[in-house]
Amino acid sequence: MLNPMNKYIPSLLSALTLSAAANPTDLTYTKYAGSDLAPSPACIAASATGEVYVGVDLLGSLGKGPGKGRIVRLIDTDNDGKADKHTIFAALDNPRGIISFGDKLYVLHTVIPADTGILTGMHLSVLEDKNNDGIADGPPKILVRDISVPKHNQDRGADHTTNGIRMGIDGWIYISVGDFGFVNAQGTDGTTLTMLGGGIVRVRPDGSELETYTQGHRNVYDVAIDPFLNVFSRENTNDGGGWNVRFAHHIQTGQYGYPILFKSFTNEIIPALEDLGGGSGTGALFLDEASWPEKYNKTPMMADWGRNQVYIHRLTTDGPSFTQKPEDFIGISQPADLDVDGSGRLYIAAWEGAGYKGSPERGFVQRIVPIDWTYKPFPDLAQLGPDSVVKGLNTESATTRLATQQEILTRGDKSLAPAILAIAKEAKNPLAARVAAIFTYKQLLGTEANPALLELVADSALTEFALRAAADRLKQNTNLPLAPFQKALTSTNPRAQAAAAVALGRIGKKEAAEALLAVAIPPVSRQTPTAAPKPPLFESAILTDKESIDIEISLVGINNLYLVVEEGGNGNGGDHGGWFDPILTNREGKEIPLTQLKWKSATQGWGKTEINQSPTGAPLLRADGKPHTQGIGTHSHSVIHYVIPGAMQKLKVTAGLCSTHNPGATVNFRILAEPPVGTNSKEGPHATPNPAVIIPHLAIHSLVSLKAIEQSLAAVDSVSSDGALRTLHLIHDPAVVDGLLAKHASTSDPELKNKILTALARLYTREAAYDGSWWWSTQPDTRGPYYKPILWTKSADIEKRFRDVWATADNDQKAFLTMLANKHRMNLEGIGEVEKTGGKKEKTIGEISIEDIMLTLDTMKGDPNKGRDLMKTQACAACHSVADADPKRGPELNKIGASLNREAIAEAILKPDAAISKSWVDVTTNDGTTHQGTLVEKSDTKIIVRNIAGIPTTLKPADVKDIKTSASTLMGPHLLDALTMEQFADVISYLHSLK
Repeated sequence: MLNPMNKYIPSLLSALTLSAAANPTDLTYTKYAGSDLAPSPACIAASATGEVYVGVDLLGSLGKGPGKGRIVRLIDTDNDGKADKHTIFAALDNPRGIISFGDKLYVLHTVIPADTGILTGMHLSVLEDKNNDGIADGPPKILVRDISVPKHNQDRGADHTTNGIRMGIDGWIYISVGDFGFVNAQGTDGTTLTMLGGGIVRVRPDGSELETYTQGHRNVYDVAIDPFLNVFSRENTNDGGGWNVRFAHHIQTGQYGYPILFKSFTNEIIPALEDLGGGSGTGALFLDEASWPEKYNKTPMMADWGRNQVYIHRLTTDGPSFTQKPEDFIGISQPADLDVDGSGRLYIAAWEGAGYKGSPERGFVQRIVPIDWTYKPFPDLAQLGPDSVVKGLNTESATTRLATQQEILTRGDKSLAPAILAIAKEAKNPLAARVAAIFTYKQLLGTEANPALLELVADSALTEFALRAAADRLKQNTNLPLAPFQKALTSTNPRAQAAAAVALGRIGKKEAAEALLAVAIPPVSRQTPTAAPKPPLFESAILTDKESIDIEISLVGINNLYLVVEEGGNGNGGDHGGWFDPILTNREGKEIPLTQLKWKSATQGWGKTEINQSPTGAPLLRADGKPHTQGIGTHSHSVIHYVIPGAMQKLKVTAGLCSTHNPGATVNFRILAEPPVGTNSKEGPHATPNPAVIIPHLAIHSLVSLKAIEQSLAAVDSVSSDGALRTLHLIHDPAVVDGLLAKHASTSDPELKNKILTALARLYTREAAYDGSWWWSTQPDTRGPYYKPILWTKSADIEKRFRDVWATADNDQKAFLTMLANKHRMNLEGIGEVEKTGGKKEKTIGEISIEDIMLTLDTMKGDPNKGRDLMKTQACAACHSVADADPKRGPELNKIGASLNREAIAEAILKPDAAISKSWVDVTTNDGTTHQGTLVEKSDTKIIVRNIAGIPTTLKPADVKDIKTSASTLMGPHLLDALTMEQFADVISYLHSLK
């Protein structure tokens, strides 16, 4: 999963410590530890008292072998921002997540025996340091065994494995599971669990009660958990296929759709909050510390090593969920993880180009504090008296509240319960403190806490939290009454509704089914008609390859213009769209290039929207080779918003693919007078906030958990029909199919008959039991509704009903049955398509993930002579010189093999923004003009920068404000996408031969 730059490319890495140009100036930055102490840091955890634990993983994402991992404990004894004391806390393979509380350290790690060198498993373990000497007292005690599939870790390395761990104020350890999934993971109480694909699971600190929290995710590396138990992630992915980095709000029991539901069965999922384009999300932290400025505090901070950035996501409440807006926070070289201690010191672990297989020479830890911050030692909680320790819950520090809670639970003194409950009841206390008290009270007393918690339900500020805490432990729910939860389902507070819907499934009483069915109505069935959006001013057909279209539209009465480029629906990531020669005409007939106007906003799925440049940064050229004078290059999904001067009467423009597009790319162009509300992509809105679906979704999953078959069948012909059918189509039980067949036969309502047939189509196959013997790779089949569909005992009965209906169906009904059979891949001969097996064409580089390219490159030598010939046909030569006689433009390649190995060269081509030559600079003059290019000369008398066209600009040093290594490159990541893997290996071998 962790795929940063190679250790051999320090000369190419930009911003090896901090990208200071964009970083806040009201913070203080100190290198806490370098690669001598903390190389290849995959994870980090800070104790409340300030000890910093770094998970050193010298295997990286694709390395293999024993003895390459350890936990290093770092301490800054004089508080100068630099670690001056360290110990090797424990030697553990692939450390991927750490939590520190008191004398315990929880670690997620693999086991690779030295005698075989072959990974045997991945586990969640706990280590103890009773004497506080910085060295674990003994071997790790396993809490959850086999939390990832050994085979996939053996075959590939730990790139899509299970990763970060973080504890919530509910005391659960939340585990981020990559899409290797796991088979028969086992906790200390014997509970076993299997997960196909990625998601979040959670477990008690003693290893008991292992359970699924959410599923249908891809590469979750870590989660941020706020004081109110909202869980957020920024998924780690760079493989395309329609699933980019997405910011998600994890709601308990939610299904998020990857990979089998998010495209064609979107109505069955909770969508992510936004598709953020390319990148690789890693560590996550919800910062809630009063010692930090308000503008940074109470926000999820999400690392993305693919973008060399830690982001803040600004949250706005949206029903039971949120909308969000990301913003740059701290630029740093490939951040892997981050954490904060009890005094407010923020620590970021930076991979810093340590490579796919780790490096002992790369990586560091950065300490960051507010500029006016003053160090205040965190108290030794174990030494505090009862009254003092309870007061720690009532603070404005999440670190303090959680550490205090764990100390109280360690003591196990139930006499503290009244004081804890008093904090929860006092309305003047901060809400976060009241919530911390509720979950501390619940964990301390167990079932004895439930009566007081249910009394707190009446306090509207606490309803959702009291409900959740009361039903939080499956083994403690037997005697819970249904009434408070059923009442909350009808609340005007959607967050209370959500808590009640989840809780009723956990209580486990089928008597709750009627109340759940009443709210399990998907919004499409109950929405009121709304005004239809205005039709577009223009909409093209789907264009591909060299196709283009000439557009001419009237702008009379138009104030806002939205130029929209969407992918054509085939999921190809190389959708580079261009608006060529856009011309405005005013009342006098004067023509003005649209590119002379400044757009109000421009968004795109990848790269940049630029005048006269493709999204890769290359010169803007039409795919059909025809000439043009000016234009705009962008990447779907793209929206460019212009405010049009009132005198403009007409727009003429040619739309089509840019020359840099991927083979097989398809695009659709629209021009609108109002903001777009949807897209023409075949994919559903799988990364667009949709709060209306959440309560029905949770209710349906609770009904499935209750296995409320009888109650759901009874509701099939009621107002709750859609929710009942959604519930039933997720329960593969013979009674469900028999009941639906009977309902289908008895009803005379044709619409209901078709809805029942839809449910039966979904039930025709089921997912094969996952045994860990296979993995769907980095670009899986997304057709759904199952990844490995198999027939089961009731498939024949469903097929018979389909054929009986087909026998008497008219053409419209046959078309409907065909659609159902195709969508659900029923493979019914004579009704829809029957899948054929056959050979597959060789994939090109653009269709293969970076991880897979690197793994394959290790096995292919490549032919440098063929590579030399191929280079002549690629776009590289337009910007880079290979021979001494070549024109000088961008960074020279004639000696690249002397400083970079094959892996590093490949990475620099595939992820150029992560590998920018230090000679590629932005020179800003005093008047604000920026010159980007190669720094040719810098002296006391002149500065020469050569742009990408090879044209030098000479500047006087007195006129130059600053010179910085550029944060971006004009080279895009798709330049060699059309090559096969063999051809790519040839090019890499050729470049490596240049020394």
